[in-house]
Amino acid sequence: MPREGLGDEGPRPLVLRVCLAVERGRYLEPTLDRALARSRLAGPDRGLATRLAYGVFQRLFYLDHALAPWLRKPGALPPAVRWILRLGTYEKLFLRTPDHATVHQWVGIAKNRAPGHARLVNAVLRRVTHRPAPPWARASVPRFLFQHWAAFFGDAGFVEAFNQPPPLWVTAFPGAEEVLRAEGVDYRPGPVPGSLALFGGPLRTLAAYRRGLIQPQNPASLLAARLLSPRPGDRILDLAGGAGIKAAWLAAHGAEVISVDRDRRRQEEGRKNLARLGLRVRFITADLARGAPETAPKVLLDAPCTGTGTIRHHPELRYRLEPGDPERMQARQLALLEAAAGAVAPGGLLVYAVCSLTEAEGEGAIRGFLNRHPDFVPEPLAVDLPVLKQGLGVYLRPEAGLDGFYYAQLRRL
Repeated sequence: MPREGLGDEGPRPLVLRVCLAVERGRYLEPTLDRALARSRLAGPDRGLATRLAYGVFQRLFYLDHALAPWLRKPGALPPAVRWILRLGTYEKLFLRTPDHATVHQWVGIAKNRAPGHARLVNAVLRRVTHRPAPPWARASVPRFLFQHWAAFFGDAGFVEAFNQPPPLWVTAFPGAEEVLRAEGVDYRPGPVPGSLALFGGPLRTLAAYRRGLIQPQNPASLLAARLLSPRPGDRILDLAGGAGIKAAWLAAHGAEVISVDRDRRRQEEGRKNLARLGLRVRFITADLARGAPETAPKVLLDAPCTGTGTIRHHPELRYRLEPGDPERMQARQLALLEAAAGAVAPGGLLVYAVCSLTEAEGEGAIRGFLNRHPDFVPEPLAVDLPVLKQGLGVYLRPEAGLDGFYYAQLRRL
């Protein structure tokens, strides 16, 4: 069992700090990555910190439900005490740490952070146990979102997959598999051609990463780029392209790619990453609300969204969602679709993608766009992956580590 180091911050106090920062509005993944990079944690301690940090957010609604019988006014507790109780409950109910060790560790942390509440922490963690919960709380997704999924897809049983750890997905470029094998890294092919699931050491230490042969990317994200079927010499616009992850794959297949985004900082990150990959993409910093600065026969719009399809590895997002968020985001997506429409050459192809599983951001956005644009027609999509719903576009089922995505192909007449 990992033990707290003497003189150094152990995994549990580190995760407590991370949770408090995320509650204040930070994002889990970069906050945890920075905390781990600055720590001396290694091996089992590092693994415990990661499991606790992701696990507590993946199960947060359920943890609060399990704690409810033992707390009169949980909202009145100091934030550090609330998180100590949640983390301790998660470790007791979902990890294999012996109960007495879990209680001892978290009571010790409470004595340091909130001495006046250490007895409460001790009493609650000794008593808390699993209890029946409504489906949305058991899966720890917002009630409104669970109900929407049940109504729209006919079944919300897929939500538990969001609480299962995914493999480390990468997109592989030519030569990657040979280097991975030579390095002794265990991997298997992913469900989308060009994707691999890795089961080896930290990504950035791998020779294949340092040599620009692999790129972290979920296969569902890669599929959005593959739908453009790039050929050498194709001119492709990547709108709202961020750091150019999809643009990189398109460029690797010989396309001339122009990536447009308003976030200059993310584009700078993208340039550095493309230099690692040895690929060329032209970046344009522009606000697409004013229209696209270029035109092309093929256009990809992977639009900003609520991210409901990515709550497996961004679990904090599920606790920040409000019922009206998908409709509010749809208004922004429709504005971006207007810009994309002007960028598609006659006879050209527009691929629209969002990593969200709501009606408003998928079918709803495309219906609204087509109502305004009779010069575009939807094209059928053949996706050789599990789907939740197919008709006007495709909703990808988030199972086996895949993110949930929506895709639509539109042809300009």
